[in-house]
Amino acid sequence: MKRVLFIAYHFPPLAGGGTFRSLKFVKYLPEFGWLPTVITTNTKNYWAYDEELLKEVPPEVKIIRAPEIDPFYLQLLLSKIGLGKLYQKIKDHFLIPDEKIGWIPFAYWKAARELKYQKYDLIFSTSPTPCAHIIALKLKKKFEIPWVADYRDLWTLNPEYPFLKNSKNFKRESQTEKIIAHLCNAQIHVTNGNLNNIHNYFNLDTKYLKLIYNGYDPSTQVVPIEKKEKDYLRFVYTGTFYGARNPIPILNAISEIVKIKPEISDSIRFQFIGKSDIDIDAKATNLGITNIISHTDNLLRSEIDNIYQKTDVSVLIIPCGQNYILTSKIFDYLQIKKPILAIIPDGEAKEILHKSNLGFFADPGSPKDIKEQILNLYRLWKTNQLQVKPNIEYIQQFHRRYLTKQLAEVFDSLV
Repeated sequence: MKRVLFIAYHFPPLAGGGTFRSLKFVKYLPEFGWLPTVITTNTKNYWAYDEELLKEVPPEVKIIRAPEIDPFYLQLLLSKIGLGKLYQKIKDHFLIPDEKIGWIPFAYWKAARELKYQKYDLIFSTSPTPCAHIIALKLKKKFEIPWVADYRDLWTLNPEYPFLKNSKNFKRESQTEKIIAHLCNAQIHVTNGNLNNIHNYFNLDTKYLKLIYNGYDPSTQVVPIEKKEKDYLRFVYTGTFYGARNPIPILNAISEIVKIKPEISDSIRFQFIGKSDIDIDAKATNLGITNIISHTDNLLRSEIDNIYQKTDVSVLIIPCGQNYILTSKIFDYLQIKKPILAIIPDGEAKEILHKSNLGFFADPGSPKDIKEQILNLYRLWKTNQLQVKPNIEYIQQFHRRYLTKQLAEVFDSLV
C-alpha cells in the first residue's frame, strides 16, 4: 500500500465544517490503496470538539499531534488589562498568515522526522489554515516528494481576506501562495469558481488543477422516521455566520411575515446551529420573534443528525456577490433529501440544487423574495403538499467514497 503524509490542522477531535473533508478522505483512502499518516494539532482550544469523530478513523491510520504556540492566551491577557487593540496590531504584523503560525515549527519538525524514518510516496496538505501548505512547501523542498495542495477555501483571493490588496501583508502572502501554486504537483479546489480564480490569477496550467467537491457520508445519513401529525413547520440552518453571511435578512423576513399573519407564529419554528458574529437571540428579541427562533452555538454531529430527522426544511444562506461559494452544508442537506430554502445568488450552488430537485430559491438581495418563499413553503406544508422528488442518481455522485476515489486517482497520477 502506498503512503501519504496528510497535513491537516482541522482533524478530529476538532469538529466544525473544515474537519469533515479531511476525516472522510482519511477514512476511505485505504480502500483505494493509500495509507495516510496524519499530522495535526494537539490543541483543545477550539469552538467545536467531538471525540466521537475519532471512531471513524481506520485503526491502521497513524495520527501525529504537534503542539503549537497559541496566541489566544496573549489575546486574553491583553484584553484583561485593556490592551485589546495592541493584540490586533500584533496579529496584523506578526501572525502571518494567521493565528496558527505557532503550529508551523512543531508540525514541520514532527513531519520531517516521520519522513526521515518512514518512506512516503506523497505529501497532502489542506487549508485553511494556509500554515498547512507552508509546512508542506518546506517538506517538498527538503525531501523532494510529490505534493498535492487542497484548498477548502481561497487564501488571498478570498473575499473575507482581511488586508487590502496593496498592503505589505497581501504582497507577502500572495508571493508565498504563488510559490506554493507553482511548486506543488497538483492543486485541488472544492468549486469551479475557486479553481478558475486561481487559474487566472496565477496563470497555472489547468492540468495541475483538479476539482473535488465536498460531499456527504452515509455513516451520518438520516433514516426517515414515521412522524405523527406535526404542530410546527420546522426550519433548520447549520453552520457559522460571519462577515457578509449573516442571519439578519431571514430574521427580518420572519418578523414581516408575523406582522402580516400573526397566526403563523404558532406554526413555524427556525433553529440556527453554529457560531454567529450576530447575536441572534438579541436580534430576535428586538424583532419580537423569540418564540419562533432558537440558536445554539454548537452541537455534536449525532445531535445535529437527530435534528435533521425532525426538520422539514433546511436553510442555506449565501450573500449577494458570492456566486462561486459552495458551502459544505449543501451536501449534508442533499443527503437528507428534504426541501431546501436556498437564499442564494445565481452560481454553482444554485446549479447543484436545481439538479437535485430540492431547492426553493430566494434572492438574498430581495427581502420580498425571502418573505414570499417562506410563505410559499408554509402554504405547501399547511396543505400537505410540501414534497420533493430528489434526483437520487445525481445526488449519489457526492458520496464521500466516490470523492475519495477521485483524490486517490490524483495521487496515483503523480507516483
